[in-house]
Amino acid sequence: MSGIFVEHPEIKEKPVHTERSGNTLWLVKVPRYIADRLRNNVETGQQFAAIKTQRTPMGNKLYFEMDPKFCGEIGEKPSCPSKHEMRLGSLAGPNRALAVCSETDEDINMEGVIKTRFDVLQSLDADRLSEKSYFNLKRYEAAKNLKPEREVIVTTKIIDAFAPSTVSRSQLYTTKEEREKKNEAKRIRLDRNSVENMVLKAFQKNQYISQKHLVAITGQPEAYLKEFLHEMCVYNTKAPHKNTWELKPEYRHYDKEPAATTSTPNNTT
Repeated sequence: MSGIFVEHPEIKEKPVHTERSGNTLWLVKVPRYIADRLRNNVETGQQFAAIKTQRTPMGNKLYFEMDPKFCGEIGEKPSCPSKHEMRLGSLAGPNRALAVCSETDEDINMEGVIKTRFDVLQSLDADRLSEKSYFNLKRYEAAKNLKPEREVIVTTKIIDAFAPSTVSRSQLYTTKEEREKKNEAKRIRLDRNSVENMVLKAFQKNQYISQKHLVAITGQPEAYLKEFLHEMCVYNTKAPHKNTWELKPEYRHYDKEPAATTSTPNNTT
């Protein structure tokens, strides 16, 4: 045992055993579908795969060969091929070594140092086209990647109130702290003409507006604003625009007619 100690959130000092630090290890990077099978179906100490060499006219090749019992179907996932080609990869940088450690409740053991990295290939080459399991696996992954994360669904629920597009997040005071801070500040009552113009301007862009949003748009005290709403607007108590205000028919211009024009009844004799 060496004199090395490391800090741990539960145990302040944990000894590190470095007797096996001279071991040379391989880092084998596998595709995701192999990693999922290794993580979910293999018990500790159980052999999952073996690395084998095969002599070819182009030279020796390395293969990652899985145990057949781990290659079957798992739920919706199809079976996967057991044999994959390996190629030499590169580590994080030159002159760098990665240590592999195992941890227990009492100490930490250094299992060795990684000097070489290999990548397990999953490309769809000519040799793989004849394997039905590999073809089905690639088709399953392609269909899964094409499936959108969000889907459009049909709903029968009616949205009663909505926020007008003219109201920003800062005006709504969505958090409790913002609402309390805003309530502390005293609202200043404007003159009658100014409040009426703000209410009419708000309804020019949105036909139905909730009382909370009108308070945020005008910046007037709620009790003072309700006097204008009862005079100029109608409160909806039924769906689909429940709990919202809309202008009375005599105020519904919506910029379709010039504001300065007045209509006079025709005199008949």
